[in-house]
Order: sequence, then structure tokens, then C-alpha cells
Amino acid sequence: MPEARNKRTLKALWGALIAAALVVAPMVTAGASAAPKDKPTVDAVAEWPADTVGVKGDLVEWTQENNHADFWETYTGHEMVCYDGESRSHGSVTGNGLTVTLEEFDPEWTTGDHWELLVIKAGSDWNDVIVHPEAGVAYASPPNASGNQAQVSHWFVCKGTTPPEAKPDPISTQRSETVFVCASKVAQITTTTTTTDYLWDKIVKKWVLGTPVVSQPVVTERPLTAEELKTCPTNTIVTYGEWEDGTWVCGDTTVEQTRTVTTTVGEAQPVVTTETQTRDLTQEEIGTCPLVPGDIDAVCVGDVPYLGYGLTLPAGFVPSSSTPVTITFLNPDGEDYVVENQPLSGELLWPGASAGEPKMWPGWELVDGEYAQTDGNYAWTREGVTVRFEVNPTYSTEVQYPEASAECANPPIGGPEATPAAAPAASGDLAVTGGGVSPIVVAAGGAALAAGIAVVTIAAYRRRRAGTE
Repeated sequence: MPEARNKRTLKALWGALIAAALVVAPMVTAGASAAPKDKPTVDAVAEWPADTVGVKGDLVEWTQENNHADFWETYTGHEMVCYDGESRSHGSVTGNGLTVTLEEFDPEWTTGDHWELLVIKAGSDWNDVIVHPEAGVAYASPPNASGNQAQVSHWFVCKGTTPPEAKPDPISTQRSETVFVCASKVAQITTTTTTTDYLWDKIVKKWVLGTPVVSQPVVTERPLTAEELKTCPTNTIVTYGEWEDGTWVCGDTTVEQTRTVTTTVGEAQPVVTTETQTRDLTQEEIGTCPLVPGDIDAVCVGDVPYLGYGLTLPAGFVPSSSTPVTITFLNPDGEDYVVENQPLSGELLWPGASAGEPKMWPGWELVDGEYAQTDGNYAWTREGVTVRFEVNPTYSTEVQYPEASAECANPPIGGPEATPAAAPAASGDLAVTGGGVSPIVVAAGGAALAAGIAVVTIAAYRRRRAGTE
């Protein structure tokens, strides 16, 4: 029996609980739907209290997102950097906690050039947002949910950079001057362009005009119109003189020419002007200049006489080959001795001389194995001979054959195997023993010396013949 009583008691309790739940649940739901919202909408209380302290801006609803300084850096669309209102150099809370006042903007700051935005917060209902706030002005804190001005909780300030306005196009002006050239029936137009560009002035923060730049004149031509031709004087005659060469000297490669230009317009007096130009000298003209001589002498190479020489061509002259020189020994009484295709410098075997065996000398011949003097074998070259050097330019000088005392002047007495007739002037293979660029007159003793040599030669010959008989 007690067990049955307990079961009946439990069933009664469960029933009471279920009934209570059915009654309470609708009440809870109804209470939840009837509860007021946590935050009013913008339109609900977006009004400033009548007794607001400070200058009012725009009320912007508070959100979790805009509760950070960097949120506001895109608010105006201008470049800016935002800071929490902690630095005393930026500003401070004033008006017994109901306003914020900014300090003067410091132009030495590296960021921005003005105050761009001020955001004042008071609780979690509204933000007072002021665009381009001014220093020294007390700006109001926003109202709270009750509609009363609230104490400043924190604030943000943003430094902005003034965006430059679009750069204006450069200012360009043109100045043209037209001249009619009636002789050529054309109009010459000279155009000059002046361009002034804009430069950004960091001090005044605006574009200002720079320095004008003037272009080089541009000259164009066009034919004269029929109307323009009527303004030209009639019978315009232009005559040109012949080009005339100026003065040039050897060593020049160009010459300046001048000519006269005579212009006669109608019945007016002729106007004479002068034109000049430069032309290159021709090879023929340069070829009229003489060769430039170096050392030119009769020289001994061992016991053989040579002509040693060195020449330089006039400036600008171009030879036809590397061996352009023709050397001529001028014979005053007969045929000249000519050697062609020689280099500009070198040594030439003297006329009548031989470097091979049997060796020969000018004015000597071999008779029965012995050297004998002769009027032949270029003897005319021994007493001072004029030598001409030719390429196209020419140069002539008198060269003296080596003196009788020189090793290479004469053959040895008695034939190719005998002792030389004269001792060498100096030791060595090369001895300069004859004349040079300046003419040298042969001394009268030279003839006497030659006669003496002939007598000695004949006497020696007779002694040998007597001995054999």
C-alpha cells in the first residue's frame, strides 16, 4: 500500500510540473519579444541636446568596427593617418570632460599638412565626427542613449595631406614672321614657340608657372600666292660671279673661295653681296709644292759610292705606290741618268759604280785587267752633279761625289787585286764623303790629283813591262 501511494504522489508532481511549464513558456516568449532594443537606431535619437557644450559635428552611430583609429583613414577619401587621442601635442579633453580641443598643427611633422578629421566618442552610442577641424576650438562630445551629452571616453584625430590639384597643361605660344623672297617666288615663315610649364610649389601648395622656354626657330617655305606675287617688285635679276680662290700655301689641303652676288630689283640700284665656300685642293695643285728633303748626300758603303737620300711628300698628297720616286742625275752635256720606282728614302748605287766583282767607279774603266781613268762611265757625275727627285712634286739639289781621299772615291792602283789608291776617310762601312743639299764647287786641286793618279798608274805599268822583257 505504501508503494502505491508513492507512485500516485510522483504522478501528481509530474503533472504539476508540466502544467507550470505550459503556463510559463508563453510568458517568457512574450517577455522576450516585448523587451526594448539594446541601441536605438540612428533616426531614433540622432539629435543634439539643447544644452550641448562645445561645437557640434556630425553624429555617426558607434560600431565595433569604427571603434579603431585606422577605420577612419578612408572616411573622407583623402590621404590621411589617424591616431588615438593620447598625445598632448595633438590636443586634449577640455570643458570638464565634455569637449576636445586640438593644438596648432605643426608644419614640421613628417606626416600630413593639416588636421583632416576629429572623432569624439562617449560610450557606445554615437561618434561626433568633424571634418577639417580647427585648432583651439572646443568640439562637443556626443549624447548618450538617454539623450544627454556624455563625458568623452576617447577620441581620434587624423592628419591629412592636401591633394594637389590636376596639373594644368603648359602654356604654349607661337610667333611667326613671314618674309617674301620674290627672286625665288617663295614665302619664308620663321616660327618660334615659347612654352611655359607648371611646377608644384610646396610652400603655397599649388601649381605655379615656371620659366618660359623658347624653341629654336623653325623655317619653312611655301610658294607665293598670286596676290602675294603682285606685291613683289618686277624685273628682279640675280647674277652670280665666278668662284675665285683665295691664297693658299704649301701645307694647306683646302682653299677658301669667294664670289659676288648682284641683285637688281626693278629700277633700284644693284645690291652686291659676297658668298664664300671652302673646297679641297686637287692632287695636281698639291703636286706643285716641292718635296720636303731630308739628308741627301754621297755616301760610302765600304768602298762603294752610293747616293743616300730621304724625302717627305707635301701634306695631302697621295702617291700612286710605295715606290713613287724617280731619281735623275742631270747631265749638262748629254743624256741624263734616270732610275724609276724608288722608295721615299734609301740608298741608290752611284752611276758608273758597281758593288759586285769587278767593282767599278765612275770615271774609271778596266783596261787589260787594270783600272784606267776615262771620260766615260759617268765621269761627269764626279764634279758636282744636280740630282732631281720626282713624284709629281719635285725637288732638285747638287750633290758632290766623295772626295779623292774617301775610300769609295777611286779604284785601287794596279787592278782589282791591288792596294786601294786612297785610304778611307773614317773607319766603318758607311762614311758620308760628298756634298749635301747645298751646292759644293769642286776644288781646282781635284783635277791635279786625278792627273797625278794617272801618271803613277802609267809608270807602274811601264816598270812591269820592262821587267818582263
